[in-house]
Amino acid sequence: MRVLVADDSRVFRALVAEILRERGHDVLEAGNGREALEMALAARPALLVLDALMPLLSGFDVLAKLREKLPTYRPKVFMVTAVYKSRRWESEARNQFEVEEYMEKPLEPQTLLAALEKHFPEST
Repeated sequence: MRVLVADDSRVFRALVAEILRERGHDVLEAGNGREALEMALAARPALLVLDALMPLLSGFDVLAKLREKLPTYRPKVFMVTAVYKSRRWESEARNQFEVEEYMEKPLEPQTLLAALEKHFPEST
């Protein structure tokens, strides 16, 4: 399965990418929102792991622009955040942006693996 991991933290991207690659996934990495949008439009990964707050475009902006440009492309979306930590933000992410998982940093590997198992049982 192809996955896009977008986060301005190189360390966080490397951690998530390593976990995914160990399980056989094809991982693309983006260091900012604009790169994430371009990669998602070109490669159309099945899963987007987006940082809510990135340079150039936030994870939410990436989703909004992606859905505007490709309305029929509906990847699963795991939003990660170190900043927007409240039920209100999570509720908005799930309802307005149709985010499947809303995860807070620091992200534990088992949290990511549980979300993968839940949404992609065939891939684990």
